[in-house]
Amino acid sequence: MKRTIAPETLHRSSPFFLDYIGGKPEAIACFQHSPDSLPQLAALRREAYDGSLRSEVCDALQNYNCILGADSAALRGIDELRRPEALCVIGGQQAGFLGGPAFVLYKIASILRAARWIREQLDTPVIPIFWLASEDHDFEEINHLRWIEDSGALRATSFQWEDAGRAIEQLPITDDILSAYTSLKDGVPVAEARFAEPFSPEPGDDYARWHARQWSRLFSPEGLVLVEPRTLRPLASPFFEHTLGQLPAIRSALAERATLLKAHNYPVPLDIEHAGVPFQITASEPRRRIAGLPDPTAALSADAALRPVLADSLLPTAATIVGSSELGYHALLAPLYTLFGIPQPIVFLRHGATVLSSAERTLLDVLDLGVVDILHPEFKAADVAAQRASTVLRGTFDKARATTEEALLPVRAYLESLDPSLPSRWRQTIDQVKHQIGRLEERAIRAELAKSGVSVKRLQALRPRLLPMETLQERVLSAFSLIAAYGVEWVIELAHCGTPGRFEHRILIPGDSHEQR
Repeated sequence: MKRTIAPETLHRSSPFFLDYIGGKPEAIACFQHSPDSLPQLAALRREAYDGSLRSEVCDALQNYNCILGADSAALRGIDELRRPEALCVIGGQQAGFLGGPAFVLYKIASILRAARWIREQLDTPVIPIFWLASEDHDFEEINHLRWIEDSGALRATSFQWEDAGRAIEQLPITDDILSAYTSLKDGVPVAEARFAEPFSPEPGDDYARWHARQWSRLFSPEGLVLVEPRTLRPLASPFFEHTLGQLPAIRSALAERATLLKAHNYPVPLDIEHAGVPFQITASEPRRRIAGLPDPTAALSADAALRPVLADSLLPTAATIVGSSELGYHALLAPLYTLFGIPQPIVFLRHGATVLSSAERTLLDVLDLGVVDILHPEFKAADVAAQRASTVLRGTFDKARATTEEALLPVRAYLESLDPSLPSRWRQTIDQVKHQIGRLEERAIRAELAKSGVSVKRLQALRPRLLPMETLQERVLSAFSLIAAYGVEWVIELAHCGTPGRFEHRILIPGDSHEQR
């Protein structure tokens, strides 16, 4: 079985993404630096980074990660980040319930992989950092998760919050959240109790810290450092002062870059009318964009256009890990980096994955099918099964269909002599008989395949497992459900696969490290 899926198969509707990974000049030119310019970018990054920030940033990171109970490997990384030559790789995501969708796992694996690779290339400390976007207020993005139960049915659970619209960092662990969490522990298939342990909250956690604690428990032994915007907010005042003074220039730069993207027939993913304007967070109101002068009592918060620039003003970032949809708005940002005097980091695509169980892999191998076959829009399990039927079985039923009509031909002539309308009923009867023969044939095929250890029912259930809701598995199924089923070692294995500069969507069979490598 082929272990990767071509991006063209999965991302047909993402022209900019395909052009970027394909190396088309018009897409590559949207960014300041390519992977080939890593040494030059590293030198520029060190030169431009405000060295006086290092100690304060690292102190804040150390305090926060200690609160999370981070492994010593992550704390050693923070110590390394204090060195003037040290760099980091960063990627982030919203605080989805119990880790959010599975693609967040693959983004974390990609952050770890890129940090390791750049460290090797430059022979310098490079720290992997996950930025938890807890300032976001899009509650409907984070309040649910989906999983597939043992029966094959897709299930979902969610929780509500009466203050939806406020920043997620203000969300406590409510009774509704705890109820959803308890129901999940009882409903999601868990291979071993220890696989679910990293997801339990600690007394005193709010929702965002609980989320960060989950990732820290799982990946800080690999050196992953966690950060939330509020962790570094006291150090961000100069950035926001500069932003408020540059709003017309920011809008103009984004508009010009949007025009360039449109000229190449690329979509513009951000609302250019509003992008680049900070939000403000108060203790009692929803998060909202600044209109006029900001509330002096409010905390300022970056929007999607400003967030990467803010992060890279506070951290010595060499590379940013993004998903296919994020890539488009990062393509808008090169002029903003110029306005802020910050070299834009190299942009690497996170790798993707589709997970198979060993039983599902065996089924595909027996039928000589690939995952791509299952994902094809025209895939039908019954058609595949029919193609695998023996020539004896197919011949027997083909003959039955042919001889049925032949045997009843004399009846048709007689019926026509009695009543000209009866031949149409004759045709209906023939069609009904053939339909019943077809149903019998399907059962015969199932029985024949079952003797070879192949279940057609399992084959029918495979597509919704690999393409739930007709969407990539990684965007629907929860990280929690996959870790509960398979543990986390397979994700760590993924962090050692491939190179950052070459996008891959891998087919993974957790527990089979030989296949993954």
